[in-house]
Amino acid sequence: DGGWSYNHTLCATCRGQCCNPCEKNMQEARNAATGMALLPFLGAGQTHKTGKYKDTVKRGLYFLVNHIKVSPQGGSLFEGGGRMYSHGIASIALCEAYAMTHDKGLYAPAQQALNFIAYAQDPVGGGWRYSPRQRGDTSVVGWQIMALKSGHMAYLRVPPITVKKAFTYLDTVQANNGANYGYTDPGSGPATTAIGLLCRMYLGWKRDNPALERGAQWIGKQGPTQNMYYNYYATQVMRHMEGDLWKTWNAKMRDQLVNAQAQKGHEEGSWFLKGDHHSGRAGRLYCTAMSTMVLEVYYRHLPIYRKQSTEEDFPLD
Repeated sequence: DGGWSYNHTLCATCRGQCCNPCEKNMQEARNAATGMALLPFLGAGQTHKTGKYKDTVKRGLYFLVNHIKVSPQGGSLFEGGGRMYSHGIASIALCEAYAMTHDKGLYAPAQQALNFIAYAQDPVGGGWRYSPRQRGDTSVVGWQIMALKSGHMAYLRVPPITVKKAFTYLDTVQANNGANYGYTDPGSGPATTAIGLLCRMYLGWKRDNPALERGAQWIGKQGPTQNMYYNYYATQVMRHMEGDLWKTWNAKMRDQLVNAQAQKGHEEGSWFLKGDHHSGRAGRLYCTAMSTMVLEVYYRHLPIYRKQSTEEDFPLD
């Protein structure tokens, strides 16, 4: 059907030869799995218009477009298992594919997906969580803000009030005057700090912002870990910061991933790292997609990875 599943054992050519599939409830999260699998293709410059894998990408995008549920609230890719995570990840794939190709057939689905993000935002606190309009958490917020930024760079419509409320949310979970971030309250978790800092960059903080500089230095001291969720967001922060921080981080991150890649059997070329609970829940497809995206960040093919993503501000009025 053109889509992916986190349960890779369903693949006819695999038939259980690769271990570490997803948890049972994540089998429902087809939109999330498809969006996450498409992003590494797009990150390598492969679209449904050009490249060796254009048919694969085309069928994946077709799957997402066909699974959008359009209503007055927008186009929802919300589903069991992944919930608003699914919607954010799939929305990024649609927006990035539209930005890279300007395919008119993707305009309405991408815009509708952004409209649903605006609707699903917590109207009081400004965040996003598992269900629409629920009080936010930083993990879900990261995917939604990334989708909004991707849409903005594709010249799609992003409501200024949505951006302003997202600022408000980040203010409520920041610690150390904005250098660190927590999950639902002020804190200093590695993953939530990386997400919070990247969101701040997308929402207008420049590289010379003192809090951003302190946060990036803090991430640099932590270094890469086995937590791919943290690594993915931290790598983007460091890439946008550039300079010695990026060079030091990238050398460690690159070597760690190259050495961790499966080298034999049916699993050859894939990854599975046990550093975060998402790895256990979403399995080998998740780890492989995240690892590949980390290694692609400096290719700058995806609009969201380009310098302009942190240099061009959202319109706020």
